[in-house]
Parts: sequence; structure tokens; C-alpha cells
Amino acid sequence: MKKRKDIEETMPENKPEKKKKKRGSNSQIVRIEELEKIMAENGDDIDPDKIVSMYMPARRAKSVGAALLRLDKMYIALLVMLLLIAFLFILAFMQEKMGNFTINLNRLELYRKGIAISATGDFEEPTARLVVETVQDATNISLDQLPDDLDDIDGDHNGRNYMAYTYYVRNAGKEDVGYVAKVTLDGCSKGAEEAVRVAVWRNGERFIYAKPAKDGSDEDNCVSFVNDRLVCRYEEENFLVGNVDKYTIVIWLEGEDPECVDTIVGGSVEFSMTIDALTEDDTSLFAKFIQDIRDTITGNKPISAAGNEAPNYYNAGEVTWETRRNQ
Repeated sequence: MKKRKDIEETMPENKPEKKKKKRGSNSQIVRIEELEKIMAENGDDIDPDKIVSMYMPARRAKSVGAALLRLDKMYIALLVMLLLIAFLFILAFMQEKMGNFTINLNRLELYRKGIAISATGDFEEPTARLVVETVQDATNISLDQLPDDLDDIDGDHNGRNYMAYTYYVRNAGKEDVGYVAKVTLDGCSKGAEEAVRVAVWRNGERFIYAKPAKDGSDEDNCVSFVNDRLVCRYEEENFLVGNVDKYTIVIWLEGEDPECVDTIVGGSVEFSMTIDALTEDDTSLFAKFIQDIRDTITGNKPISAAGNEAPNYYNAGEVTWETRRNQ
């Protein structure tokens, strides 16, 4: 193998001498193609990798990996935490966009006993959670502008400036139970909650709820929210096996409210409705699990192993809004 001096002597000498540049300039670098050409002309057998360094993507990847390995464990932990926070933020944003109203049934105390909710009266898809479509870019309207058939349409039936949803609760379970249904204000912005109205039809009977007026009195034709977060609550002490209850929820911004002003433009409200057992069973979770296994083995109204299928234990036929016991 020739020495570096011998290689330099083979370089073309007919080029004019240039001024020396700062160290690290491109003029100090002999490209691998030029070196290979020179060696071919002189018949030299030299390994270029032993003389010059060249940029390769594989080498860059290796250098990045080496740099990561050199990072302090604390830096790596911080990086992982930042990625986790970003993931949770994206997940929360997606959940926020799911809907501005959700209905949730207590799975442990009610769903496993045969209580279920559905967007239709025939209970083709009984479940423990319902999500209402979001109303985008809604503006204020008045009560007399709402349709008259809001309690006659199942599931989602939002209008341009209001949210409307009808669903059903049934007891096709093992025993008579009691439940409490609560509507809560979960989020708001720009004071939109001051002019919002929440109408609830329960088995055909309507009530309208609003935040109290500035003087503390009820708004016209409204019942005041129980507190800043709780809109209303309905108790059913004796929800018999075979009973079905119907709920329709309608939400809008009331244009006749004195607090429906320009400052709330662009504001938002988010509500939810939860259905819990009126009296919670004090039996431990382990004991409930053992009882469910025993019922499944003996065939005594077994629980679905997946926990996603709504139980139907009613012996008098399928329970629907039309065949309900409490007509």
C-alpha cells in the first residue's frame, strides 16, 4: 500500500494553485469517486475506506443510535414522559370531539343485573353507553321555535340550533331495582351556561331547566339547576322487572334570556346523564364475581363472559317500549 505522500504526488498538477481555505472547507476533501479514478489510472489497489471518510445513511443511523445510548437515563425518561403526555392529549382531544352529551349506565350495579339503555324502543342494540352527535355552530333560538314532535323521534334528531336525543331504559333483569338519573353540566366556556336551557321529557312529561336569574329567582317557565354542576335528578324507587322508561333530552341557547348576549358567542356547553343504582349493593366485588360464576354454571340467568352483551332475564317475552309492563 502506498503512502499518503505517494498518492498526493499522483494528483493533477496542471490546476492553478488556489489560496488555502479554512480548515474544514470542501476544497480539502477528495471525493471517493475522484480517488477511485486516480487509483484506476495508476493501477493502485487501495481500500478507500482506510484513507477517506464518506457520508452514508447507515453510518448516520448508527451515530444517532450511539447518541441515544449516550443520553442520560433522566433525559430518556423525560422524553418518554413527553411522548406519553402528547398521546394522552391527542386521546383527550378525540374524546372531547365525540359529543357534547353522553348517557352512561352503571355497569356494576345495574347492567349486570339486566338493566340496559337503547336509542330505540325495540332494544335491538341494548348497551350501557350512548353518545350524542355534536351540534356545530349553533346560535340562540326560542322555546316556541322548537318542533312539537321532539319526544316522538328515537335516537339523534338534532336541529340546526339545538341538540335532541331520545332513549329508553328497561329492566329485563333478575330483580326489581331503584335507580337515580342525573343530568350534569360537565364543561362550559364564555358564560354560555347562563343562557342554556335543558328540557327533559320523562315518560311524556316535560320539565325545562335553567341556571337561576341574576336576582336568584327561576327563569320564566323553568326550574333552576340544583347547583352549578347538577342540572336535575330523577329517582325511580321501584323499577320493576319488565318496566321501560323513556327520556328525551333537548338543549339549546334561549334567545329570550337576558343573559344571552354577544359575549357568549363562540361559547360551548357539555352535559352528561348518568344512571346509577338508588341503593348501592354493599357486597364486595369478589362476592359479586363468585355469584356471577355460580349463576353461569347452574344456568340461573347467566352473565355474559365478555360483559358486553346486555342480559335479558325477563320470562314473559322480549321487553320493549310497546310491550313494557308499566304502560
